[in-house]
Amino acid sequence: MPQIVNTLAGDDLEMDDMSQPTNPQAAKSMEQKRKLKRRLDDYFEQRELRKALGLDD
Repeated sequence: MPQIVNTLAGDDLEMDDMSQPTNPQAAKSMEQKRKLKRRLDDYFEQRELRKALGLDD
């Protein structure tokens, strides 16, 4: 699943390359991708933790 996240939201190197957006729309898009990636990473981390603790449904 994390590979899907990187495909959809881009990886950290791609985000760093785009750290100087050329217009406001590009900056907004980049920020949305970063937020999405953080949320999905947190979600998958929580799932793995719940699975490791045996709390998974």
